[in-house]
Amino acid sequence: MKNIYIKKLFASLFLAGFLLSCDVLDQPYYMGYDADAIFSDPEKVRSAAIGMYDAFQNADFLGGRAQIYVDIRGMDVNPVSYFGSVSTHDGTLTAANGIVEGAWTGAYRTLFEINLFLENILSHTGVVSAEEEKRFVAEAKFLRAVVYFYLLNLWGQQYAGPSDNLGVPLVLRSFDGGNAFSDEAKIPRATVGEVYDQIIKDLKEAAADLPDKLNNAYENISRANANAVQAFLSRVYLYRRQYAEAVEAADKVTGYSLEDDLAAKVFAYPPPVDNKEIIFFVAMSNTDNPNTNNALGQHYGADYRGDITVSANFLKLFEPNTSDTRFNLLKQKGGSYYCNKYANGSYNWAPVIRYAEVLLNKAEALAQQDAGISTAALGIINEIRDRSKAGKVPAFTEKKDFIDFILAERRRELAFEGHGSFDLFRNEKGIEAGRAAAAAAAIPYPNDLFALPIPEADVTKSGGILIQNGGY
Repeated sequence: MKNIYIKKLFASLFLAGFLLSCDVLDQPYYMGYDADAIFSDPEKVRSAAIGMYDAFQNADFLGGRAQIYVDIRGMDVNPVSYFGSVSTHDGTLTAANGIVEGAWTGAYRTLFEINLFLENILSHTGVVSAEEEKRFVAEAKFLRAVVYFYLLNLWGQQYAGPSDNLGVPLVLRSFDGGNAFSDEAKIPRATVGEVYDQIIKDLKEAAADLPDKLNNAYENISRANANAVQAFLSRVYLYRRQYAEAVEAADKVTGYSLEDDLAAKVFAYPPPVDNKEIIFFVAMSNTDNPNTNNALGQHYGADYRGDITVSANFLKLFEPNTSDTRFNLLKQKGGSYYCNKYANGSYNWAPVIRYAEVLLNKAEALAQQDAGISTAALGIINEIRDRSKAGKVPAFTEKKDFIDFILAERRRELAFEGHGSFDLFRNEKGIEAGRAAAAAAAIPYPNDLFALPIPEADVTKSGGILIQNGGY
């Protein structure tokens, strides 16, 4: 059966090549354009390459929901009634939860479309120039790696444990209506180590074939380039505790700097063309965005849905120094604090990685490598704090205390951008007592429930191939 595409408009910036609908690990037949007709026309190939980014903007995953799920499962926000037991780790979340199923489905839908593009461009070589072809393949591999990173850390048992812990199914090809129910489409969960190996492989191959920057200012922060790949590699290596490699990748990110005004330069809609800090965000527009039920700004915004409130635990990170300009990225309303990074409701671009994180990745890796207090790491943290008028790093004599301070600095700097629970769990930290209410008990690490359940429907359809996470 031939692969089929549907064309649509992507954001306000450029034409998209395709938008598909699908189930998760088995894909149905799609009405639309025959792939041979698209991949024999250079302009349609270019549109299809851009179309991957429309798929990547999936409203149930990296259009903002994935970032929300990472943070509501950490300590910086209060448990969220709108998302129910997804945010609580209290044993009430089940494998039949529709929110979890939507995110899982959204992730694998995105992967299907990326894999479909890869298969078709590699089977229709010579339609665009060799340079373009390599670039488009590299973009696909970068996007696939990013999706797998979030999938793995939401559903896998964390890398802080053995690397042979269960990760997620590695689906590296598309399955359409002709082979969706074949045995080869029933893919078991790979190990955490195997998924990370594939992520790194995709990223390293992508880095070799992408330019450092793109000529179009908006595409440069919403399409893959070599800097984005190296920036993301610095995160992946940090999570995998390959500290020397994390530093090396961070050092390959060039041409960026910290902006003095985060609200105006990083989180404005649309991002200013002279912005120097955004490395890769998911583009949105007023006509193409995740809508009032899915967008970051809707759930965080005090003046919109306002489902998510900031925890007292997070507010304490700024005491007594509320002169820290990052505190101004919060908004107080009706006795609660809200994140105000996404002040434009549905339109804000969804963050994936910016230069401040690359610096923090490097600082943490350096601090982990050094036997004492790393002066290089200290300098980086002071640079970040100077930007926000937060004052110099206090004196430390113990390495552990310094690393804990770096992790707290990550919370202050990267809050509500999709890092919260990931940074806790990868450092073998649980949830402190007092989240939402003074009487709330601590949830120590490790805990089976820190990984989301595999959706029940897919476990059932797999016929025993997909093994459920513990506790569900």
